[in-house]
Amino acid sequence: MDQIFSNKILHLLNNLNKVTIKDALQRGCKSFYVENKMIGLIRPDFWEHLKNYTDVLEFVEVNASGHTSTLLKPGVHLSSSFKTHQERTIAIHGMLENLRQKNIILPLRGWRNENYSVSQKFTDEPLLEIERSACGLFGTIQYGVHVNGFVKSPNGEIKIWLGKRSKTKQTFPSMYDNLCAGGLTARLGILECVKKECKEEASISDELLEDLTFVGTLSYFYEDERGLFPECQFVYDLELPGDFTPVNADGEVAEFLLVSLEELKDLLVGGNFKPNCAAICLEFLIRHGYLNPDSDPNVSYYIEQLHSPLQTYYDGR
Repeated sequence: MDQIFSNKILHLLNNLNKVTIKDALQRGCKSFYVENKMIGLIRPDFWEHLKNYTDVLEFVEVNASGHTSTLLKPGVHLSSSFKTHQERTIAIHGMLENLRQKNIILPLRGWRNENYSVSQKFTDEPLLEIERSACGLFGTIQYGVHVNGFVKSPNGEIKIWLGKRSKTKQTFPSMYDNLCAGGLTARLGILECVKKECKEEASISDELLEDLTFVGTLSYFYEDERGLFPECQFVYDLELPGDFTPVNADGEVAEFLLVSLEELKDLLVGGNFKPNCAAICLEFLIRHGYLNPDSDPNVSYYIEQLHSPLQTYYDGR
């Protein structure tokens, strides 16, 4: 076993799964509810700013008897005066726009003008939409798509295409990334989103995209200075012809590299890979047999850590 590689992968996965609900609540994070249904967590540092918007958010405390004075669960609730998806979206957006103008919350400086749908489970009807850059403030589950673009030689050798993010990217600039990836924008279908990202980021034709193959999801719950990030990624494989060369069309990719799986393995632990994209590539190595439990006994642990049960984290709370 390559102990150095294994240790660095364990470190990567532990960082990607550093948040638990229990730990978050113990350190003062507040449950966030819409219609008395938990959909997120708010860190204390963000709550210091959000608590001033009493027309939008209501804080329900536990009384001396250990109960609340209403039927509402203890935590932060979006005001029940907002009855519809549209009303909730407008209310949250107005609050965030005001905070953005004050320039007091770091994540809002990376405003995207792109909304994410918010629900407790992916199959639930969305309760509202939130500006992408603000999702970490509320700890709502975010979804995205990732594509492993690879080439297989006549002798069976696999090479994989990577993108290197533009130095002007708002997050993780100049780091290695999957061939194509992006967040799942509100009101966009998953396959629709995948194809959109493939065209914008790598100029992949409709004909080649016919070979897109859904291979599963990865999920994890991490935290950084921008907030709390429970994320689920829909993952696709795309075998590409040997003469294909990706061309970026949206300015978000500085360059593309075609690397062997051994080179990919080295890059994953080299310190310059976007963490969740490294996890996507790790799963590719396992799924295609490059890593296995005989060569690395930690493979079973890797797989477990790539599949946090986000759909049940907030359910029933």
